[in-house]
Amino acid sequence: MKFGYLLDFRQPADLLPSDSATFYRAMFEQVDFVDQAGFDSIWITEHHFVEDGYLAAAMPMLAAIAARTRNVTVGSYVILVPFYHPLRLAEDTALIDVIANGRLRLGLGIAYRLEEFEVFGVPRKERLGRTLETIEILKRAWTGERFSFAGKYFSFKDALVRPRPISRPYPELLWGGMAPEAIRRGARLDMGFACNLGAREIRIFHEALRELNKDPSDYSVVASRTVFVADSEEEAWRTIEPYLMYQMRLYGEWLAAGQITTGHFKPDREALRRGAIIGPPATVAARLGEFIANSAATEVVITSQLPGLEPAKAMRSLQRFTTEVLPALRAAPQRS
Repeated sequence: MKFGYLLDFRQPADLLPSDSATFYRAMFEQVDFVDQAGFDSIWITEHHFVEDGYLAAAMPMLAAIAARTRNVTVGSYVILVPFYHPLRLAEDTALIDVIANGRLRLGLGIAYRLEEFEVFGVPRKERLGRTLETIEILKRAWTGERFSFAGKYFSFKDALVRPRPISRPYPELLWGGMAPEAIRRGARLDMGFACNLGAREIRIFHEALRELNKDPSDYSVVASRTVFVADSEEEAWRTIEPYLMYQMRLYGEWLAAGQITTGHFKPDREALRRGAIIGPPATVAARLGEFIANSAATEVVITSQLPGLEPAKAMRSLQRFTTEVLPALRAAPQRS
C-alpha cells in the first residue's frame, strides 16, 4: 500500500486572510516535509475562476514540486483536459517528467463546471471527444517521433515534442470518473483509476478490467480521504468542521449546476463527520486500515489542508500522521 498527500492551494479570504506569498510558502513547507517523511506521492488538483484561489496553474505547480522533491512521485488528481491544447500539454508534461526524473503521474478528467466551459469558450458537449483525442495525441507525442494528426477537434502536421519523457513508454495515466460508465471507460482506455468515491466504484473498475481480460493488479487505484490527527475525535472535528463544510458545499453547488447531481445540495454535517478519518492516532490508523482492507485501492491519498484551515494546524496533523499513524500502517500485513 502506498500513501500520498493532496494539495489544492485554496485560500478563502473570509476563512484564512493571508497574503498569497505567505500561504504558498506554507504549502511548500508541507511539500518538503512529505518528500522527506516516508510518503510515496504528492498530488495537486485543478479548477479555474474560483474566488478561493483553487489551483488553476497546474503545470507550473507540478514543475515546481518536481524540482524541489526527490523521493515522491508527483501527480495530478486530476487535470481538466478539455481546457488544454494537446500538443502544449504534451510539451509541458514531458518537460516536467524530465525535471522529476520519471516521477510524473497524470490523472486526467473531462471537467464538469459550467463556468469553466463558458469562460474558456469550450462547448461542454465536446468535453469527452476533446479528451479522448488529447490522450491519443499525448501518447504519440511522447514517443519523440514526428507525427501528424487529423481528428474532429485537433489537426496538425509534422509535430515534434522535445524533450521526450524519462518515463517509459510515458508517464502513468489515471482516469478520473464518478459515474459507472465513466469508470468503465477508464478501463477500456487502459488507464489507472483516480477515485474520489469508494469501494463500489473501485469494484466497477476492476470488473471492467476483468471483462477486458486485464489483470487489476497491473493498474493503480488512487483513492483520497480527508484525514486529521488530533488528541481526540472531538478536537479534530472542531478543528476541521467549518472548512470541510465549506469545501463540500461548494463542490455540491458545482455538481448541481452541472447537472451531475439533482436539486439543491446541502452538505450533511454528520455524514461528513462519519466519512472523515479523524481523531487520535490509534483511531485514524484503525479506520484507515479498515478502508484499505475493504476498498482494493493501491494508494491512499490523504487531505489535511482543507480550504481555509490554518496551515500550521494542517502541518501538526501531518507530522503526527507521519510519526504516529504511518508506521503502524506500514507495519500492517499486506493484502494478498
